[in-house]
Amino acid sequence: MSGVLSLKPSYYEALKRLTLELAGVHLGDDHAFLVETRLGVLARQEGYQNLNKMIDDLFGQGQTRLAIKVVSSLLERDTHFNPDPDGIKVIQDYLLPKLYEQKGKLGIKILSFACSSGQEPYSLAVLVDKFRQKHPDFKVEILGVDYPSPALTRAKAAQYTHFEVQRGLPIRDLVNYFDRAGEDWIVKPAIREMVTFKEFHLLSKLDSLGKFDLVLFRNSLKHYSSPAQIRVIRSLSSIVHHECYLMFGAEEEIPSSSYNFDPIAEYPNVLKKHPMEIIPEPEPELPTIPPQEYVPAAGQIKRA
Repeated sequence: MSGVLSLKPSYYEALKRLTLELAGVHLGDDHAFLVETRLGVLARQEGYQNLNKMIDDLFGQGQTRLAIKVVSSLLERDTHFNPDPDGIKVIQDYLLPKLYEQKGKLGIKILSFACSSGQEPYSLAVLVDKFRQKHPDFKVEILGVDYPSPALTRAKAAQYTHFEVQRGLPIRDLVNYFDRAGEDWIVKPAIREMVTFKEFHLLSKLDSLGKFDLVLFRNSLKHYSSPAQIRVIRSLSSIVHHECYLMFGAEEEIPSSSYNFDPIAEYPNVLKKHPMEIIPEPEPELPTIPPQEYVPAAGQIKRA
């Protein structure tokens, strides 16, 4: 395809290093098309004449704001409604009933970690609405967090194309929980009221988010480096209430050291927080890459 390899070869490696340092995520070796496509869109949004000019500025002038936008664009995930049907069934048949039994009228808070364009939080809200048809006193708040990106902006707008709602959303749910908005569909107010979104650096300390009864971090763990995986799980441990739950994707391999959590035999991708806190070992260091090593011949990023 024309233009796929328009960037200098050294810049691809530089972008991989930048993504690893800022987000703890391995971008992979075969991402030239993704880089060109997503960053080409970002370059136009930022007012650059072409992609090369934006990347020259990124590595030559050292713009921290631009670096965050670049990494966020590269990490944006393609998500759909009701991802992981087996996981949805676990939430519906096990986790929501368990949490209702534990919390009752006190209500619960759910965190959708790395929520991208919002399909997972809204799918959760639909499940909750169905559950509340039998338990109308059950109060649930859902928070979706992710890096600042166009995907998160779309999540806040709650508006999706016809193609997007066809991916994983049963027709009955589309009719019951969405309104037409021109050629698109928008989530109904009663469902939107359950969900809020927040821009958040996923490797930051999570304490400021508060405490949660269920945290979903599904289908993202494999993209993180080993030290970043441990850091994420430890951080998540700090915001899950005792005897509450952390859920991963059905196909994900969970690190053997799952701090302050016990596995649930029937549901291997669900962990339950210990009744009492265990003091963890010192946190591993993420790799620190000197700025001058991003692009050997193109200057360095200057920290703001």
